[in-house]
Amino acid sequence: MDKGSAGSKRSYAARNGSQEEKAKRKEQPLKAGEALAAKESTVKKEPAEPAVKADPSVKAEPTTATASSIPAIDKLRRFCFIGSTDSPVYTVPTLDIIVESNYAVLQDLCGKVAESELVECLASVLGSGPNAEHLPRSDEPLLILAVFLSTHGDIKQRKIMRNKFADLVAGERELLLFIQLVKRLQKVLDRKTPFNRTVRKAVLGWYGKQSLDKLLHLWSVGDAARWSSHRDLLHRCHFQDEDFRPEIMAALKLLSTSPRELSKWPSFLDPLASCRPIIEGVVKLRLLQDSHEALPIVKKLALSWEHVPLHLLHAPCLSKFLLPGMSYDQILHSWLRLFRRHRHVRPLEEQLRDEQRLKAGNVPPVRLLLEDMRVRRPKIKGQIHASSSFLHSVYERSFGLNKALGRRLHITLNLEQCYMRKNLTGHCRSMEYVDALVALAFGYFRSDPKVTVQFWHDRSGQLKTLPWTKEMSMEEAKACCENQKVLKIKQSLTDILDRALEDEKNTYDVFLVLVPGAGRGNPGNSSAKLALRLDEYREKRSSNAKFIMVTLRQNHGSMRYSAERNENLLELCSLDEHTPRLINAFARRKFY
Repeated sequence: MDKGSAGSKRSYAARNGSQEEKAKRKEQPLKAGEALAAKESTVKKEPAEPAVKADPSVKAEPTTATASSIPAIDKLRRFCFIGSTDSPVYTVPTLDIIVESNYAVLQDLCGKVAESELVECLASVLGSGPNAEHLPRSDEPLLILAVFLSTHGDIKQRKIMRNKFADLVAGERELLLFIQLVKRLQKVLDRKTPFNRTVRKAVLGWYGKQSLDKLLHLWSVGDAARWSSHRDLLHRCHFQDEDFRPEIMAALKLLSTSPRELSKWPSFLDPLASCRPIIEGVVKLRLLQDSHEALPIVKKLALSWEHVPLHLLHAPCLSKFLLPGMSYDQILHSWLRLFRRHRHVRPLEEQLRDEQRLKAGNVPPVRLLLEDMRVRRPKIKGQIHASSSFLHSVYERSFGLNKALGRRLHITLNLEQCYMRKNLTGHCRSMEYVDALVALAFGYFRSDPKVTVQFWHDRSGQLKTLPWTKEMSMEEAKACCENQKVLKIKQSLTDILDRALEDEKNTYDVFLVLVPGAGRGNPGNSSAKLALRLDEYREKRSSNAKFIMVTLRQNHGSMRYSAERNENLLELCSLDEHTPRLINAFARRKFY
């Protein structure tokens, strides 16, 4: 999935209150330490032990953590998921922000961990690692790798990490993104070269470790315009000075040469003469303008949709032939790109509506709503897309077709009328609050069997159950929210846990709170009271309980969080396509 987003500030650092509060905490007796996949160290400054993978057969977690600083490797693991090391707050940063704001902290943390720990951490989230499906995007772990290889002072550790580079960087997209991050980092560090010798050797090692078939496949699939990026990268790495085998050298030159030049079959391709028919066929396909001429070439060479340039996919006969080999996510991505070019492909649209495809694709409703918002957004003020309602109909069908989270879930909503028709902020400012709330909450309600949905209904702070049913449509669920006619409430996050403690019939693993902002009802502007209530709930009712706040109308953290222990709290600011994935990852203890 595309993993990019608009920038936003991280206004709240993870500090821990006043000096008096710190002194009081030191005097209080401490309970046993938290045993997550992300372990916490003791007060003594001992070297961190290698991270241990969490056992799926979950043992009960102790309810509180020691008052020690959190290990560096666990801060790096958290950064991989939410782009923050000191506070459990996820915002939506751009590449510039994550490099400039975090390189100094990452450099310090990388200096505190052994290369074996870092390799284990990065390998778990990159490529086909066990936690890769839960990772929102690969930008953050690749930035950690870029910082380590560019700034780490130990030459031996850099060499060990360099030798693991080809295993960590799975594909071409990750390689080019890594180089982009390194270049930005070098610019921030005011260095004259785009990357250092360690990175150059790592990149050459990556190309050198790819098989001939893999290099030819890299060249043949995807966007033909990437050849210039490969050419620039290979020339900066002085690849012609390396002792590559003739066929590998020819494949690298193939990878970095324009299609028009390749159509003349230059002499450097002679070592690849056995592959000439396929190479010439792919080159001809890339230079085609008439989509009707593409199908015979695709059939003759048995090519897949990956080999076909996007501008040819709008032909119904070609798209229908290629559809069986495409996943739902790939169909959605292709349709969106074609739609932006004002192309309508009926076979693709039929597959997007198919409920079996939707269920197999496991695409959350939030993502479909966001994509619908983007295609509806007019390029010219006052302009409306006539057919943009198609994707909205797919969004309405998607509820109940996702994989269940598999946790006992308690959802709390703020349904005040003054917010319902207000727009979100940041990159989602064309979306109304009520639409975002329903997409997220009703999505979990329809997919998971054990979900309780409640809302604050008056100034007393009492919670009332929302009368949703599994048979409701999305529009009916939205109307149900609006019909509650909530005027003014007392929004208190701690009251949610107090009521849950009093409820002896139900026990919950995840508390999900959807509000405009979580700072309201929290006069101390601190997570301390909320964390203490959650500790009590974990001790008495569910030792694995997590508390997640989605602040839909904020782009920054709502409160100060502890930097000294795992509070089992998470705050997600605004909304993006990664929000459901982060909720699921945190609930499943992939990071703290």
